[in-house]
Amino acid sequence: MKIWSRIVAGIYILCGIFFIFSLLSFFSNENLCSLFVDFVKNNSYKIGIFSIIILTMGIVWIVNWFDYIYRTKSVSFDNPAGKVKISLKAIEDSITSTILRQLEEKIKKIKVKTILTSKGLETKIDLRLSSNFNIPELCNTIQELTRNYLQDTIGVERISSIEIYVSNITEPSEKDEKK
Repeated sequence: MKIWSRIVAGIYILCGIFFIFSLLSFFSNENLCSLFVDFVKNNSYKIGIFSIIILTMGIVWIVNWFDYIYRTKSVSFDNPAGKVKISLKAIEDSITSTILRQLEEKIKKIKVKTILTSKGLETKIDLRLSSNFNIPELCNTIQELTRNYLQDTIGVERISSIEIYVSNITEPSEKDEKK
């Protein structure tokens, strides 16, 4: 990420410097302005391709930067031996595995998303459930399980909310009924 950022930054700086000197030369000499207009007319396709490449590099850099910011977001706390940081992605994965391990037969699919806000850690859980279980009770169990896991195992003190969204309720399959 560092090398890519430096390459893109260098290219954008060079393009900016070229653009500034071009504008300055237009105001200082009218002959340069007409030469530049002729150059653009004669090489418009090359300038267009170069512009598309520069724009694409910028878009790729922005997407990579947002991905990097998301991956490096973390919850941190002080320990007697030093500072501890836990990435949000690791917390999401561990919540998913904990819930699936304890409620495997009731949940068809789960997706956990955590967001760090000023109020604390906000957790959103998207579920696909079987219809043969009490859904309000199951959701309450999942919220308690998640809250206890975050406080006891991870060490998160400020939990803003734990929201559950049930996106699908499926009929139990024959395999589930035999259990």
